[in-house]
Amino acid sequence: MAVKRRPAKDLRISEISGEGERVSVVCTVVDFDPSDMGGHVDDGTGVARVALDDVLFAQKMTAGSVVRIIGRAYTTEDIPLIRAEVVQAFDADLDTYRSIVSLERRVYDEGAV
Repeated sequence: MAVKRRPAKDLRISEISGEGERVSVVCTVVDFDPSDMGGHVDDGTGVARVALDDVLFAQKMTAGSVVRIIGRAYTTEDIPLIRAEVVQAFDADLDTYRSIVSLERRVYDEGAV
């Protein structure tokens, strides 16, 4: 039997407030240090620290690249921490993606059909 996970919430970094909630964040890699498998990402609303467990994802974490990070988010004293479960290269137009997410939020949050 397959283990089911809770779906990740599409959030902006400034919206991260949980202890271990699954999030999906589209952001730009600011820096990444392969020796400690960690770095920083920025989505325009804030900066978060990212920690990777899988070395296969490290190659996608080059400074300036746009990625989608799915993982567990934690709040810390200074900036949020995302323990990445998945890192995907994000090739879509970022402005269009953010417009779609904003529209989805308005439709589903306000209960409109």
